[in-house]
Amino acid sequence: MDPTKTESAARPASFGRALWAFAWKLALVVALVYGALQLLVRSDFFRAQVEKELSRLAGMDMRIGRMRATESLNLRIRDAIGISDVAGIEARLARIRWRLIRPRGEPMLESVRVDGLALTVAPDENGRIQPAFLARLSRSIFEWTGLPAPTGLAAAAANAAAPAAEPETSAALADWVRGPLVFRGVSVRWQDARGDLQASVSGMDVIWMSMVTPNGRRVSHLECRAAEIKIVGGPRITGLHVELVEADGKRFLVALDAADWGGAEPPPPPGAEARELLDAMDRPPK
Repeated sequence: MDPTKTESAARPASFGRALWAFAWKLALVVALVYGALQLLVRSDFFRAQVEKELSRLAGMDMRIGRMRATESLNLRIRDAIGISDVAGIEARLARIRWRLIRPRGEPMLESVRVDGLALTVAPDENGRIQPAFLARLSRSIFEWTGLPAPTGLAAAAANAAAPAAEPETSAALADWVRGPLVFRGVSVRWQDARGDLQASVSGMDVIWMSMVTPNGRRVSHLECRAAEIKIVGGPRITGLHVELVEADGKRFLVALDAADWGGAEPPPPPGAEARELLDAMDRPPK
């Protein structure tokens, strides 16, 4: 028997065994790391960190009923609740998707989807709107519809100092989530500092999405639909639809309509002023 042939035949077999041993060990390490991450998500330490971040965003203490990781290590949070003296949050199911590998400057959160969200919005004794992240949105909703803000909330916003009224959470959504940001089945109650109901929204869906153009500009799109808006002592609006586009820090109203304005004066359609200007240019001078 030729010893050289025996040696050459043994080399591929030896290399194959080494490759198999390496692949087996690598698979074992990956399985152990994956299992450890699944256990970490269920740990009290990780829960405390998530609750701390949610509390910072909301401006009130938040508690989580149950939190699990999906097969792709994204988060599913059930029954997140936050209650203060004047306001409250309750989210039935939140799904958070993140990216561990992302371009420089891009946020870690890929998308946030929340089903069954109930909010109670009210000013505290210092005039700050709680939950904190709804301070700006609470004012914008009534501006979009052209309706006056509820008396209690308008007074609180006027009395609050500008730096205090805009907390750290008022930074652009694009700084902490890429999108989409989706809220389904939202109900909101606006109350004054005494706890009296000022306005409410039911059956609301909100979808927000942001993208970066090739020249580095960011463009965002927001669409909001609400089954019903009630203002105490004011109109009752049904079937509201609002659509906004934001580019380079400027907002453009794309759509604003409702099935029934409930006696309120319907706002002019988007682009009405531009249409009037163009029509005026077509008319001959007198």
